Formats: sequence, C-alpha cells, structure tokens
Amino acid sequence: MRFNNHTIPGYFILSCIVFCSCQKVINVHLNDSSPQYVVEGNISDQPGVYTVSITKSINFDQDNVYPAVSGALVVITDRNSGIVDSLSEVTAGHYVTSRLKGIPGDTYDLYIKAGAKILTATSTMPLLVILDSLSYEMSSFGRNYEIVPIYTDPIVKGNYYHFREIINDSESTSIYLRDDRYVNGQTINQPLDQSGGSGQRISLGDNVSVYLECIDSAVYQYYYGLQQTSNQNSASPSNPATNITGGCLGYFSAHTSSFKNVIVH
Repeated sequence: MRFNNHTIPGYFILSCIVFCSCQKVINVHLNDSSPQYVVEGNISDQPGVYTVSITKSINFDQDNVYPAVSGALVVITDRNSGIVDSLSEVTAGHYVTSRLKGIPGDTYDLYIKAGAKILTATSTMPLLVILDSLSYEMSSFGRNYEIVPIYTDPIVKGNYYHFREIINDSESTSIYLRDDRYVNGQTINQPLDQSGGSGQRISLGDNVSVYLECIDSAVYQYYYGLQQTSNQNSASPSNPATNITGGCLGYFSAHTSSFKNVIVH
C-alpha cells in the first residue's frame, strides 16, 4: 500500500517508528488460550505520523513474542474534516498515517480488515489540559521518590487522564489513571503513587519525564481494566474492556498530550 499523494523518505519513516516505539507496549493476559488480534492505535494532538499496530496474542505456555499481522487494510477517518487516511505498513504489523492531523475535539473512526476479520473503533480527542509543572517528594513506602504532576482540571466535568512516566529513558510499567469525579475544576498536585511496587524506583539524580494524556471515557475504561488485571493474582485474569468492536483485544485512542521533565536532586 502506498501513501496517498505523499512520498515520505525512508529515513523519516524509520525515525517516526523509533519515536513511536517509546509508547508503552501493552502486554495483555488472556483469560483463555485462544489467540486473538491485539490492536494498539494512537492519534494525538502532537505532529504525526500516528500509528496502529496489529499483532496476535499467544498462549500462556509460549514465549512473550506477539506475532505481527501483516497485509491488513487500515483506514482512519476524521469525521469533522472528512479526511480519510489509508495507513501504510512500514514494518510487519506496524501501520502509519500520511495525511491526518490530530485536532482536539475531532472524532476519529478506525477501520481494519485483516483477512476475513473486520474491526472498527471510534475515539473523540478531548480538549487539551496543560501539565503545568512537576515536583517530587519522598515516598511514604521507602527511601525513593514519587513524582507530583501539577495541572488544573477544567470546569467542564468528565475529564480522564493517563500518565506516562519515563525514568532515565525507561518507561515505568505502572498504569497511572485519574478522573475528575471528586476534583472537578481544581488544581491537582497528587503524586504518582508507587506503593504498588510495579514501577521503577526513583532515586536522587534520576531524570524523569511525565506525559499527561487526556483520554476519552472508553479508553479510560480500557486502561482501568488493564490496571485491575495487572493487580490480579488469579491464573485466569479478566480481559480489559476494549473500545474496538469485531472481536479483539486492545484499544484505539485519540488523545492530547502535555509534557514536563524534572531531575530529582
């Protein structure tokens, strides 16, 4: 598949793949051993390209390598502008846009045809909430630090947040989520709690970056289910609720992103 009316140099595509690879890889644990499609799609208000990855899940007794799904038809449509973007497969199972620009408030439709399988999803990009600053404080659960993102929730209710934390170029495996149910319109300075122990410890001298992503409610529910699954000790954890129809795992997210960096000293 070729880009529509665009020719993008190979080195640009490769650089975009490297950038996008900084996104957290979602490891989904199935509640049965039947392989399924796993989709991870992201559009943001930051300059593209944007990515959709398609893999297949694996059985419990297999190595942690997810087979890529090549040759799929992947299309994203911006309902507001009418732009239709047919994504190109630049590496196995990894598809990128060529025309779309992420715009807060716009609604995006994802269409995937992989063999006989048809998958669809819709996500509306929330308005941007700025991450004003980062601070840090000593954790109550040991001699390590916790990062404190500071931002102001809008007056309008129904805002959902996902935080990505990168410590010395290594992304935390913890899933940090918030909503504005009890703090609507307030300035928030709550630390990213590491008491669960799944994330990387933060020490003096560490360079920490945080991305504040404003997500829609369906994507929030997906991450919440994934967070609960990661906390389960059951041998058969439940699958997180996907916002993609047609029978698969994963998510499709149109979100805004705001970034800050701090060095702990």
